[in-house]
Amino acid sequence: MIDSTAGAPPSDDGHWRSDTDSARIRRAGRPELDKIAMRRVLLVEDDDILRMNYETLLTTHRLSVRACATKSEAAAAFEQEKFDVILLDVTLGGEDEAGFALCQAFREQRKMVPIIFLTERDEDSDRISGLRLGADDYLSKTISSSFLVARINALVRRVETLTGGQNEAATLFQSDVNSRLRIDHQLSRAYWQGSPLELSLTQFWILKDLFEHSGTVRSITDLMRAANITVQPNTIVVHIKAIREQIQQFSKDFACIKSERARGYRWIDDYRS
Repeated sequence: MIDSTAGAPPSDDGHWRSDTDSARIRRAGRPELDKIAMRRVLLVEDDDILRMNYETLLTTHRLSVRACATKSEAAAAFEQEKFDVILLDVTLGGEDEAGFALCQAFREQRKMVPIIFLTERDEDSDRISGLRLGADDYLSKTISSSFLVARINALVRRVETLTGGQNEAATLFQSDVNSRLRIDHQLSRAYWQGSPLELSLTQFWILKDLFEHSGTVRSITDLMRAANITVQPNTIVVHIKAIREQIQQFSKDFACIKSERARGYRWIDDYRS
């Protein structure tokens, strides 16, 4: 007999929901939510119970969900509809890199749509691959639904601001005017010497935390808290490396992020104008 809670994500109250519970909640909650203009989510997950539970949890946060189980189904849905955000698993139907292929295809067709990997594949190589293919974030399925929704909303707000005709420069310089790094809190974006950095939301929050605590050592735990994640320490190392590489595209000798052995990282702003 299959445990109906196996693999299901926890609800906000910390309890596991069965597929039967999820279906009942979804049917009960959807009529009222359908009257509200909701952000549209494409959810791609091949595990039936997980897919149903994620759909329920996202719906309770006033997100409208199109749930797909296969690569072909997701590709067809993407062609048929416009989505505000896409949630992708990496492995689909036994195809190890189906999610990576979808991410690349989606990004080529629509440059602005936020793409988040939500997966059990948490190897550094997988994370790096996902981000290099254009994903905005790469998250573990252990993330709480409230943190997941916070990420979705932050990414969607960024796109809505950029596409809504707002003058991007008006919100750009919200940091020390003497620094080459600029933090845009509204768009959740960072700029180095005026050039946008292609960072995931996790990386943006890590960079923002380091910069706002300039001169102070930030531990791995501090950076996890700032990014709303709980991961292996080496995952933070990967994110720090990605941030450095982004900035080094514009300043090859960039060295503002200092590694403090056994303690964490420190921002030292040596590049003031």
